[in-house]
Amino acid sequence: MTDFKSRKIKEVLKGLFKKKGLTYEEIAEQLECSIPTVKRFLGPEELTLTRLLQLCEIADIGLADLETLTKDQVIVDEKFTAVQETFLAKNPPYLAYLMKLFSGESPKQIAEKYGLNQRSTDKYLIGLEKLELVHVTGRQKVKPSFKSIPSFGDGPLGRLYFESLITRSANFFIQVAKEGMRIKAMGSAAQEERPRALWGIHSAKVSRESYERWIADQDKARKDFERLCEFEEKTKPESELMSTVIVGAHTLLRNEHPSLKTLENIMGEIKNL
Repeated sequence: MTDFKSRKIKEVLKGLFKKKGLTYEEIAEQLECSIPTVKRFLGPEELTLTRLLQLCEIADIGLADLETLTKDQVIVDEKFTAVQETFLAKNPPYLAYLMKLFSGESPKQIAEKYGLNQRSTDKYLIGLEKLELVHVTGRQKVKPSFKSIPSFGDGPLGRLYFESLITRSANFFIQVAKEGMRIKAMGSAAQEERPRALWGIHSAKVSRESYERWIADQDKARKDFERLCEFEEKTKPESELMSTVIVGAHTLLRNEHPSLKTLENIMGEIKNL
């Protein structure tokens, strides 16, 4: 269980205990342990499966329901300060490093994955800690200072992130499409290795009601597929798994919106020669 997911589970459990009016003293009594012990495993200490099951029993909730609540939980008011946002927008590598910490990777894992020396690791951590973006726990573990990834907003950080996201995802599919075409040209024997990728764009007119219904269907299908991916990643051997990349984008615009003209000129602008 990643640190990030563990924190979310603990937040859900503490919220359930609060709704039931249970105090740490009452929880400790049911677990036959001390109050400081309860505070530790609902705080920085790693939560074992045995403890998790005991806490679920006290909260009167099953593991499946807890998982749902954990995914559906929305933590609000998590925002970067103006100073933090400006720094991250001007220093993209620090933002990338912070996102890896959010995903549950440790500084050691990040260093091994990207070939960082100790000096570089220290610079990242010192820079992020000075801006109070990370903190070091009692066990010398580095964790983000936020419970969830803050919104990037529509300022310089948001523009940097989304422009990079869109550009990189587009370039990724351009490369995959090129590879697929190259392998196709090599003959049928090589086509077994051809990447199976779909990338396209479709523009049509539809009512808002139909659009919203389609969005709901897409959202359900995406969540179902994500659950399937999680299950297979946990149960199937690595040799049977492949990496799937899904990039989604959709919008609803007025018929006269100026951006629609861009779609008319995808293959180039037709003009007088």
